[in-house]
Amino acid sequence: MIRELLQNSTLISIIQVIGIMIEYIGLAFVAGAVCIALFKLPMKEYNMEEVRAGLAKKIIFGLEFIIAADIILATVATDIGDILRLGGIVLIRIMLGYALRKEIME
Repeated sequence: MIRELLQNSTLISIIQVIGIMIEYIGLAFVAGAVCIALFKLPMKEYNMEEVRAGLAKKIIFGLEFIIAADIILATVATDIGDILRLGGIVLIRIMLGYALRKEIME
């Protein structure tokens, strides 16, 4: 039943658009966080460690949106190459998120 629904090209297009929109939301969040960090950096009331920790937390949040978008896009992947590419991207993003979380804890 689900496979029959996914073969409908309109549904596939809608899912792809939703996935891409979620991905852009995550990217916009990361870009906004970088802009805010650059704005705070020269201010005397913020030190470098506070800015770095805040930026890392916001990047992790944005990465969660991007990973969710990749999972959505993987549901409509047409061949094994697309699935492997998306799987590799998700794996890299998860490892990046883990490294950022570890850095925040230290």
